[in-house]
Amino acid sequence: MDYNEYQEKAAEYMRLAVPLMKKNGVAMTPANYAVWYEYVSGGNLALIDAVDSQIDGNERLTDKQSRELYERFFDRQKDQVALLEMRQDLQRVLSELLSFVSTGSAASKKTTEKLLLIINQLQPDMSPDQVHSIIENVLTETRLSMSNSSLLTERLNSTSAEIQELKKDLENAKREAKTDMLTNLANRKAFDELLEKATRDSDASGLELCMIFCDLDLFKNINDKHGHLVGDQVLKVVATSLKGAVKGRDLVARYGGEEFAIVLLNTSLENVKKLAENIRIDIASKHIQRKDTRESLGIITMSFGVARYFPSEGPESFLQRADRALYMSKRKGRNAVSEAPPPII
Repeated sequence: MDYNEYQEKAAEYMRLAVPLMKKNGVAMTPANYAVWYEYVSGGNLALIDAVDSQIDGNERLTDKQSRELYERFFDRQKDQVALLEMRQDLQRVLSELLSFVSTGSAASKKTTEKLLLIINQLQPDMSPDQVHSIIENVLTETRLSMSNSSLLTERLNSTSAEIQELKKDLENAKREAKTDMLTNLANRKAFDELLEKATRDSDASGLELCMIFCDLDLFKNINDKHGHLVGDQVLKVVATSLKGAVKGRDLVARYGGEEFAIVLLNTSLENVKKLAENIRIDIASKHIQRKDTRESLGIITMSFGVARYFPSEGPESFLQRADRALYMSKRKGRNAVSEAPPPII
């Protein structure tokens, strides 16, 4: 999207958001404006559903509810607190584990020293009673040692289970942080990280790197006519098609709203253009119906921009060229594939 188009969209969203805020009596704070700007832009479907459900129940959204929505969808402090608590739990478990290991080692050393002292008491001319007494001491110390060892083993097993649970929680948190919850594709954060790494690797190795940037045509019309739940259904169908069209080494991401991106490793531009054209045909041929009424949604199409990475170009220029190619397809009349021109050096 070029700068002028971005300005026009931002101005339009502002014209839509401000009257809604006034209608609901919401204060014109940056946080409240962020909620309503995101609502009218249609980019955050979960937020839209949350706002709509509040409005349906109360006829208007209060300032308090708007602040709560900001905290829920924009304030990441809660996620940071959860990760901090997880790290604290892990630190506690590891400290306890080290304490038990240390205790076990100390107890084992102490037991060995006691047994050596007892054994050294054995003399050739000892009476049976004296020998019997020493044997009893050995048995008592051995039982105590075995008891401590059993307790240590039990606690180590328990601690190991806690560590595995914490590890699983951390892996889930990391995965969720990089996954789009609606489509189960990689999200913008995961896409940005992979694109940064892929461009560095391409600079170092010289291997070919390409990208497909695509966008559902007139998606706002679907949301306006059928509602956001049906729009979600369309996004899921498209996500499944994109994921099924590529190999496991390639990354498919939901870039935002109705925009998707595919990063393709070690693939020629000609093959990428063919892939984009196949996906375009596949999407346009689908007959998607509403789940509730079976009403047809009509022909769903997408516009595509494809770009090949140039050495030392960097991820920002690479992405911008793919984005410009996408809007070349939009200007052609949509439902088309366009190739990005080389970067201007």
